[in-house]
Amino acid sequence: MTSAPPSPQPAGASRRPVPTRAQRAAVWLGLCAVPLVWLLHLALGVTLLSSACTDAVAQNTAPTWHGMLSFLAIASACAFLIALAIAYAAGRAWRKIVYASHEKHDTQRFVAWCGATTSVAFTFGLAFSICILIAVPIERLCVAFG
Repeated sequence: MTSAPPSPQPAGASRRPVPTRAQRAAVWLGLCAVPLVWLLHLALGVTLLSSACTDAVAQNTAPTWHGMLSFLAIASACAFLIALAIAYAAGRAWRKIVYASHEKHDTQRFVAWCGATTSVAFTFGLAFSICILIAVPIERLCVAFG
């Protein structure tokens, strides 16, 4: 009785890998967490700005915009680094899921693209918001709250 010659590759070696749980989590974080980080940063900036403008109008001894600027700079740097890390992870996961998808019109592939695109777009939006909050003079921003 002769046995079949061993094949050079295992039976499942020709199939592409299935996306892992970490890759799917990175995609969903890119889709949901980065817009949430942008929204929280925007809310923090508006809150600090309205507080500083109110204190400037009332001439209260509470910390002014210049006192809050360092806190906002640290919060902005942290928010940007978090958004950038999630966008990088979502982009890597998207590339791996595209490689792993068997069909061109795959649901996982579309969700991965949406997660990567959303995270990159909101990271740019966060960078723009940071530039506006730091670069614009306080007098111009306080007009809206006056």
